[in-house]
Amino acid sequence: MKKLFLVLVLVVSSFAFDWSGKVNWAMNYESAKKLALREHKPVFVDLALSHCPPCKYISTHIYTDSKIADFINKNFVPVLIIVDEERVPTEVAQFFSGYTPSLIIMNPKKGVQITQFSFDREFTTNKYKFIDYLKRGLKK
Repeated sequence: MKKLFLVLVLVVSSFAFDWSGKVNWAMNYESAKKLALREHKPVFVDLALSHCPPCKYISTHIYTDSKIADFINKNFVPVLIIVDEERVPTEVAQFFSGYTPSLIIMNPKKGVQITQFSFDREFTTNKYKFIDYLKRGLKK
């Protein structure tokens, strides 16, 4: 029985995917919003699907880069929402087009979108373009 359990755990874990990279994700949108209000930062929301190749690309190639992760952690309170596994908060859902990845920068005081962008194929050749998109959101 123990061997069967161990095999089952190994099989399930082989399908697990680490979304975190080096970004310090908040546990959920509400906690991200509260922290953002305290720290006077916008909320960076990543809406992803568990089976979305561009979403996984961003997690494995963008969020694992120290320069990008440091920029996100310094300037935003980030929250990752896997839309096929958890409920999208109403405040965020009004801006969600249904396409993933949807990357939204929110004003935590007003609960409104500052800017939104999606996966850009240019990220595959120059991942630092991701920071350019984030900077645009900070300027608004």
